[in-house]
Amino acid sequence: MRSLLIHVSKDSLSTALQAALRAISANSSSRVLTGIYIQAQAEGLTLTASNIRMTIEYKLPVKMDSMIVHKSGEILVPARYFYEIIRKLDPGLISLEIAETLILNIQSGNTQFRLCGMDTAEFPRIHYMDHPNIQKIRMKNTLLKRIFKHVVFAVSSLETRPVLTGVSLQIDNHNIRVVATDGIRLAQHVVENVEDYEASPLNVIIPGSTIQDLLKMINDNEGSSTQIEIGQKQIRFISDGLRVQSALLEGTYPFVDHLIPQVYLSEVIVNTERLLLVVERIAILAGESVTLGVLPSGILHLISWTADVGEAKEEIPLEYLEGEYFRAAFNGKYFRDILRAIDSETLIIRFAGKERPLVIQPVDMTSSTLFLITPMRTQDGG
Repeated sequence: MRSLLIHVSKDSLSTALQAALRAISANSSSRVLTGIYIQAQAEGLTLTASNIRMTIEYKLPVKMDSMIVHKSGEILVPARYFYEIIRKLDPGLISLEIAETLILNIQSGNTQFRLCGMDTAEFPRIHYMDHPNIQKIRMKNTLLKRIFKHVVFAVSSLETRPVLTGVSLQIDNHNIRVVATDGIRLAQHVVENVEDYEASPLNVIIPGSTIQDLLKMINDNEGSSTQIEIGQKQIRFISDGLRVQSALLEGTYPFVDHLIPQVYLSEVIVNTERLLLVVERIAILAGESVTLGVLPSGILHLISWTADVGEAKEEIPLEYLEGEYFRAAFNGKYFRDILRAIDSETLIIRFAGKERPLVIQPVDMTSSTLFLITPMRTQDGG
C-alpha cells in the first residue's frame, strides 16, 4: 500500500508517539529499528516501534473530531525526526499523506514537511495468532501497577547475570508473586486469591525495562484493565489502544526464600514518610552508606559522612521497639528506593543479626510485601 491520507489531531498523535517511542533504541545499528511504522486502515491509525526485544503498538481509532482516514496506506519514517516535527507543530489537525513513493508529507496550517521514508518489509510486527499454549490473565490496571511498582526498582542494572535484570512472575492457585533482586536488595509482593484470570501455574521472567516502560504507559482509571498474554518466550500486554510485546528472559530465577530470615533479634516500627525525609536529607553528605542505629532510649539514629566533605546526623522517635538494640550500615540510595516503594503510613524493620539482611515491611500489609537489604561492612566491622 503506497497511498495514505489521514487527518489526526496533534494531541492524539503525540500521545501515541510518546508511548511507541519507548521501544526505540538510541544506539540501534539497524536503520529500520530507528523508524516508526505508520499504518492507516479504515478503523484507524496504528503506530509501531520496536527494538527486537520489545515492540510497542498504539492504535488510534477513527473519531470525527480527532482521527479521519481518507486513504489506507503504510510507511516507515525516522522516529525521532517525526516526533520532533509533530511536537513543534501548532495545535489542531495534522495531515499525513504519501503523495509519492517513500515520502511522507506532513502539513499543519501553513507548515509543511516532506520526510523520507523506508521500506516496511523488514520491520517487525506484533502477530495476533491465538496459540493454545498462550496463557491469559486480565488484571485491573490499578492492581497491575501496584504489584509491579513494589518490586521493579530492585532489578539489577548489570548484564553479568541477565535473569536478575528481570522481574520473576509466579502464578499458582490464584496467587500471584513477583520478585526482583540485584543481589544486595530484594523486593517481593504477593497477591492472594486473584480470581479474574485463566492461566495455569507459570513461572516466567519479564525484563525490568519492559515493566518500567509499561507502568508509565497504562492509565490509572479505576475501570481500566490490561490483558496479559504469556507464551513460552514472549509476553504481551494489551490495554485500551496499547499493545506491548516483549521477549521473556531465559534462564532460572534464583530461589530466594532461604534469604528471608525467620527469626529476629529485634524489630521496630517507625513513620514511613518521616524516615524517608531523613534518609534523603542526610544522604546529601553520604558517600555510599547510611548508618542506622536503634538506641536504648527508643530513638532511631541515622548518620552519614564523606571524608573531606562532612557529616550529617538525625534522630527519629520510634513508635515501637522490641528486642535488642542494633546498628548497621546500608547503601543510602538502595535504602531510599525501598522507602519510596512503601505506601503504608508506618513500616516495620526487623533485625536478624549483623551478617543477615534487614527486613522491611509495611505495617498494614505485612503478608503481601517484603523488602530485604544487605548491610555494608564498615571500618569498625559493623
